[in-house]
Amino acid sequence: MNEPDLRRLRLGEIVAGASAALLLVLMFALPWYGLTSNLSETASHEGAPTSWNGWNGLLSLRWLLLVTIVAALALIYFQAARKGPGIPIVLSLIVTLLGGLSTLALIYRVLINTPAPTLDQRAGAYLGLLAAIGIAYGGYKSMREESGTDPEALDIETVRLQSGS
Repeated sequence: MNEPDLRRLRLGEIVAGASAALLLVLMFALPWYGLTSNLSETASHEGAPTSWNGWNGLLSLRWLLLVTIVAALALIYFQAARKGPGIPIVLSLIVTLLGGLSTLALIYRVLINTPAPTLDQRAGAYLGLLAAIGIAYGGYKSMREESGTDPEALDIETVRLQSGS
């Protein structure tokens, strides 16, 4: 395997990787869910937690997000380290699918149905959703960049063959 060369990274890989790193930080650093205001005061007096980060608030969904993060970071590594497009294009497809699935799952969990009726969303949940969208977009963009330029967009001279005897 070749030494990784960061100059080989294109916009798609950069967006997917940066979004994956951001999602990883957001999973642990910011609260995603908190108790509603009337329960928060009571819980804090009792010494119970009043907010949960993404890792603790999304018990089953966290594994999907973790696999998505690892796949997006692997895309960066393999794009930078491999000269051939075989592994990166497959990883771009996987990252796009996992990013899309994570986005749909977070749309459901953050915007439609919170984990419990007594919980409200916090900033981490919305930022995590944006990071998942960034991973899906980065994977898609990476696939599109791998396919090259649209032939119709190129100005290619047409050469006619001479019919001769």
